[in-house]
Amino acid sequence: MHLILDADPQLLATLAVLGDYLQDVVLVGGWVPHLYRRLWPSDSPVEARRTFDLDAAVRGPLTVRHRSRLDGLLAAEGYAPILGGANGLAAQIYQSPANSDLLPIEFLAPLTGRRQYATIRIQEGVTAQALRYLNILLENSFEVRLSAEAATGSVGELTVRIPIPGAYVFHRGLIHPGGISRRRGKDLYYIFETWASLPGQRDRIVAEMSQMHDRYPRAWYRRFRSNLESLFASTAGEGVLLVFEQYEAREPREIAHQRIYQAFRALLRSLPHECTTPRRRAMPVAVRAMIPAARPYSNARWSSATHPL
Repeated sequence: MHLILDADPQLLATLAVLGDYLQDVVLVGGWVPHLYRRLWPSDSPVEARRTFDLDAAVRGPLTVRHRSRLDGLLAAEGYAPILGGANGLAAQIYQSPANSDLLPIEFLAPLTGRRQYATIRIQEGVTAQALRYLNILLENSFEVRLSAEAATGSVGELTVRIPIPGAYVFHRGLIHPGGISRRRGKDLYYIFETWASLPGQRDRIVAEMSQMHDRYPRAWYRRFRSNLESLFASTAGEGVLLVFEQYEAREPREIAHQRIYQAFRALLRSLPHECTTPRRRAMPVAVRAMIPAARPYSNARWSSATHPL
């Protein structure tokens, strides 16, 4: 298991609030590139884009653990939901106004079906925003051990799951071209930061993404490539401008634009244009009936033990 010493105390304190429910969570969002950079330091000139909230992805409804509901654990630390609606379920972001050491928390879950937007109740009193393609991150993660020293001098440790880098990049690229520009800009910047700040991990990112487009529907990979090809067609492309808005550049605009453009073009050149693994032809029904039933597909999480990073 990977170990990060001197982790961010605020991140550690916020994760600790989740108690035993932390084992149900995959940390997604802007903290992921930050942890990548701690795992694999480099001399990249790309500035980290700090985030001020914590995105916790779960697979769906959570079983109550040790007779302690999640909303009770949150309330005990001063957390209260905002953006809650009076009629039916609404997305909630939990904040602890009385404790500045704790980050806001938003729970996320996979979106299924034809709906564009939805929320689900993951436990009584707690709802999550449902997002398309989130299963990619949930199904491809590994464990990281975090250690941090609190302001009191005590040292705390805990284990959290984060997506493998290839899955993180793939998921962030599956954005809708017509989405909210601020949200799109953040998603694209996280791709840029991950690729540009991890030069020693690029071969691994490409290999992991090859597994992604072999494992998931081909339409998803085509969407990923189409999105990035259209957004980064030139140094003046829309994607370059969106990333630059998030980029705290210490260099002239033209150089920053070129750096952003070249990073995304290098990523696209490193990836195949289409899946190279052929699909199996459908087996005739008469032949299929002669084969004993196979065990159900195991949707096990990516394990750092079997797939070391």
